[in-house]
Order: sequence, then structure tokens, then C-alpha cells
Amino acid sequence: MFDGEAGPLQRLIKDQRVLFLLVGGVNTVFSTALFAFLSWSLGPKVPSAASLFIAWVVSLLLVFNVYRHLVFRVSGHVLRDFFRFVGVNVVSFMINAGALTLLVEGAGFPPIPTQIAITFVVVVFNYLGHKYFSFRRV
Repeated sequence: MFDGEAGPLQRLIKDQRVLFLLVGGVNTVFSTALFAFLSWSLGPKVPSAASLFIAWVVSLLLVFNVYRHLVFRVSGHVLRDFFRFVGVNVVSFMINAGALTLLVEGAGFPPIPTQIAITFVVVVFNYLGHKYFSFRRV
């Protein structure tokens, strides 16, 4: 853990879960904007999945540092934390994609409300995964 004093945002928002949601929300907006920019600037000859992957990697790298220093306030073990962080995010993506496929294609649920509902589950999974695995300190 960091021994230093909490920064201004941590003094204002004391609940780690709220800070996690705030940082995640900002990251989602950034990632979506980056995806849109890349899609627009690279044009239709580049598959959307390429723009999505680039946006995902960039936002993953940025949010790792923000979660690490601002939300969970840990130090040391950077590579271990990073690989665990990526692992949690890959698993959450697979849960999301699997549940979405099962519920939309398999059960016939409408995609947008279904994805919104799944997002709530994934956010809880990510918070717990990062708190108790990615950035866990013994």
C-alpha cells in the first residue's frame, strides 16, 4: 500500500467502490471516443475490430495505472499486478460475450437492454477481481 497521504479526489470520494465506478465510467467514455475516432480516421478499409482492439489496449494501459494508484493505492509488483489486471479484464470480456451470445442469440432477449444488465454483473466482477486479485496485498 501507499504510505502517502490521500490525494484530493480520495479525500473528496472516500468510498473505493464509488471511485472505481467514477474511474471506470471516465475510462468507458474515453475508450468509446477513441474507438469512434480510430474508426473514422482509419476508414472502412480497416475492420472495426482493429479499432476496437487498439482502443481496448490503450484504455487498458491507462486505466491500469489509474486504478493502481488512485483507486486501490498499491505499490510494488507492477508486472504481477498488470498481468493479473489483464487476466481479470479478459475473463470479464469472455463472461460478457458469452452471456450476451447466450441471452440474445440463444434466448432471444433484446441486445441493448441485455448488454446493460450484463454490464452491472461485469462491473461487480471487475471490482471484486481487481480488489481481491489484481491489486491484492497480503
